Amino acid sequence: MRAATAIASLLLVGSVVGLENPHRKAKAVQRAHQHKTVLPRAVPVAREDDYKYLTNKTERFLVNGTGIPEVDFDVGESYAGLLPNSPAGNSSLFFWFFPSQNPKAQDEITIWLNGGPGCSSLDGLLQENGPFLWLPGTYKPARNPYSWTNLTNVVYIDQPAGTGFSPGPSTVDDEEGVAAQFKSWFKHFVDTFGLHGHKVYLTGESYAGQYIPYIASAMLDEEDEKYFNVKGIQINDPSINDDSVMIYAPAVRHLNHYTNVFALNDTFLADVNSRADKCGFNKFLDEALTYPPPKDFPVLPEISSECAIWDDIVAAAYDVNPCFNYYHLTDYCPYLWSEMGFPSLAGGPNNYFNRTDVQKALHVPRTDYSVCGETTIFKNGDQSPPSALGPLPSVIERTNNTIIGHGWLDYLLFLNGSLVTIQNMTWNGAQGFQKPPVEPLYVPYHYGLAELANGNAPEPFTLIAGAGLLGTAHTERGLTFSSVYLAGHEIPQYVPGAAYRQLEFLLGRIENLQQRGGYTA
Repeated sequence: MRAATAIASLLLVGSVVGLENPHRKAKAVQRAHQHKTVLPRAVPVAREDDYKYLTNKTERFLVNGTGIPEVDFDVGESYAGLLPNSPAGNSSLFFWFFPSQNPKAQDEITIWLNGGPGCSSLDGLLQENGPFLWLPGTYKPARNPYSWTNLTNVVYIDQPAGTGFSPGPSTVDDEEGVAAQFKSWFKHFVDTFGLHGHKVYLTGESYAGQYIPYIASAMLDEEDEKYFNVKGIQINDPSINDDSVMIYAPAVRHLNHYTNVFALNDTFLADVNSRADKCGFNKFLDEALTYPPPKDFPVLPEISSECAIWDDIVAAAYDVNPCFNYYHLTDYCPYLWSEMGFPSLAGGPNNYFNRTDVQKALHVPRTDYSVCGETTIFKNGDQSPPSALGPLPSVIERTNNTIIGHGWLDYLLFLNGSLVTIQNMTWNGAQGFQKPPVEPLYVPYHYGLAELANGNAPEPFTLIAGAGLLGTAHTERGLTFSSVYLAGHEIPQYVPGAAYRQLEFLLGRIENLQQRGGYTA
């Protein structure tokens, strides 16, 4: 099937969902509430004498679950601190490990990495999928009913060295160096916490789309299930190809889909569309986004200064909306204050993890912490090819369990950039997807505002995450591509129910992302 526009196959689903007959829609809502499911179960907090991982080796890393500054509830069992990344490196990496009370998690560990390069994974913990969240616009941390720890053991890691709490300087030149240092660190972690033979799932977002396939591939190469029993990866809004494909080529088509959000004038729109034609972007997208892909895959022309259209669109967007945020298109003034100072561009004090009492609680020496630090990770730029042109196809083949997720409201890395990349990849005996990726992504229904108002919602009720058909999800030959309608660059932050559902699929708790019924935990 040839796409009439670059995003036609996906927009078709969006239009079908969004333009239902209003009477039929009302009946559907009524039926949904009659059959709704509850929020993911809050797994009971373990008492200290029941802690599963507390040993002589781990005692020095134990975090007091009732003593985390500003958090006025018991977070339960967790461990934080520094472990060496030797022999491959000469530094240490910071981690915060949260064991799960879910009995299905006994033999697995899920790794979360943020990107950057140089961005701390504590951003993912505090604003996306950790057991407590301090979201932009809120005045204190709150429990997260969509915490990934409800499902599995999760460890957040600041890597490479020089990121977050992990002391620098960085000594990596490429992704092979990143992977080697991570493997060294992970062996120390497994030995310390007795995780030998555990199934390993690697998850993350943005530049972790570069990190994770290289790390997973290096782990799989070891053929050592005692330490590196990799069973799947998930990369959201990932950097997996050159910027020309991920950013520049899809920019105008995505702008055209959201013209009402950008509110740019007709003269500007006509100019950038004309330039997209002259630069060959539209022709490239139309030919590339074909299912199955063409045998002679199109080549994107070199990006000249005249064709750096994304930069001009973003500059114009800031003129119209001074609070424009390319991480999340529907941000408007005023910015939401953010404790982390990211991704809400209000900044904020960015001092929570700089506090002495917080650093003491997490067993790190006094450190000048930054969520996306000033340290240069790759002094001469990352010398490795984009992961889709390197190890990603092999990781798909060796796990048959890879998810690429993408938020529609991300205007930094585009979902059509990911789809073009997929159509140019060969894995498991064929190139690209053979059918358009248009099946719906189903997210279970849960308690809503009415139940909250009537006092029937479980306490604490902190998030309303959305439910129903919230995007698309398509699987072929071990690779799943999932798009989420209301998500920006950080899917778990903006649509936590969809991110939670994707994790259930990665872990094998549900058969597919069309499956109806409630959450598994």
